[in-house]
Amino acid sequence: MKRGILISAVPIKTRDGGGWASRRIIETLSIGGIQVRSKKKSVKVIYAAIGFFLIPFLHPVFTRFIPYNIFLNLNKKIYLNFSQTFSIALFSNQCVVICHDLQCHRDIFFKLWVRWSEKFILNRAKQVCVLSARDAKIVNRYYGVPSSRINNLSFTLLKNIKDFQVEFDGPIKNAFFLGSMDRRENYEGVLWFVQNVLIHCPFLIVKIIGSAEDNCKINHPQLEYLGFVDDLSAVIPLDWLMIAPMLSEAGVKIKVIESLERKIAVMGTRQAFSGIPYKPKDFCSNDPVNWIKTLSRGGVFYNHILLAKV
Repeated sequence: MKRGILISAVPIKTRDGGGWASRRIIETLSIGGIQVRSKKKSVKVIYAAIGFFLIPFLHPVFTRFIPYNIFLNLNKKIYLNFSQTFSIALFSNQCVVICHDLQCHRDIFFKLWVRWSEKFILNRAKQVCVLSARDAKIVNRYYGVPSSRINNLSFTLLKNIKDFQVEFDGPIKNAFFLGSMDRRENYEGVLWFVQNVLIHCPFLIVKIIGSAEDNCKINHPQLEYLGFVDDLSAVIPLDWLMIAPMLSEAGVKIKVIESLERKIAVMGTRQAFSGIPYKPKDFCSNDPVNWIKTLSRGGVFYNHILLAKV
């Protein structure tokens, strides 16, 4: 099999969700080489400027990384990892785009331009890889990409999750949130939780695991900030609850998958369980009242992902 080249806007070895998902995806692809955008802000600006002037009719979110040497590899199969690389599909009919999330879900300036650009690019690609059945339906029904050109890779993300259950007897007193507070979606999710749920659960202590600059911290006596943790199992016992009060529709929530792999119970919103075929009863809701009831009374978390249809 002819091996392709992967162009990625995010380093593959990062500890965040993007790097984690990329490593899982690469395991299923035939990759002969990887080219990653530099972390330096000055270099990112240069690439963004080149993309903007080279392809001005596309929204800039799709033109931020066009490596200068890509034109020497147009005869190869090219995997475009993250939306920032997708404009390369205009120069080759051998491009496979990997959608970690769809930009149409995000709150971005000039939404109509974003949607038009995304539709245009995805229909140019040889194949569109998505990470959930939900995104596959959107790409097919909303953007008109034929099902034969859509590849749902959710199985590669969920393959290490096993069936398990965790019982919480009485009020749940210990929980944690996994994610950088510097990311807006994480900050907004925790803020929603504090304002709508935590104020009604005085018995609960929540540890925040991930980077958190002072201006991104939510000051509350029931929140504790641990920063980055190399070994989650050394800090968090398996009988603790992971909360995922995510409000964004974009992407699959890797923090949820990681916790389920460790057989840690997760309580989250419907958005948090996006891409996961099984929604645990009493532990998946967008209603703060349901969160408060479960946290106050406890319950049994059942995970039967292997019995669900992916």
